[in-house]
Amino acid sequence: MSARLFGEVAAWLESPAADGMTQSERLVLLLIAERAKDTTRRMLSFRTDRRDDGTKITLTELLQARAGLTPRGLADTVQRLSKRGLEVRVPVGKDKNGVIMFARRGHATDYILPDLPASVSLPERP
Repeated sequence: MSARLFGEVAAWLESPAADGMTQSERLVLLLIAERAKDTTRRMLSFRTDRRDDGTKITLTELLQARAGLTPRGLADTVQRLSKRGLEVRVPVGKDKNGVIMFARRGHATDYILPDLPASVSLPERP
């Protein structure tokens, strides 16, 4: 767990660059930072991340549970972060059409804390 990265995100969220971000966007960034490794900024999974029946829980399920979001709510939050230039998902490859994939059969989505820019904004609607 990284107190340094958590502090970095907390301070960044007070900057003008974070204006207009939703509570769920802020919380997801903080949750990723809390579990991220200092050197790689990747969110870590622990052996103790288990369901009641003992099966392993994915990082996506962990984020949903801790943020109090539905699967759709987390997906929407991650999409909004991506549109702001804060891609928190780790690409695992491209499909046959060249579209970047973030998960595939047998490989759940991994998360990373992106570098936090001096400013972010949503693109203008057409």
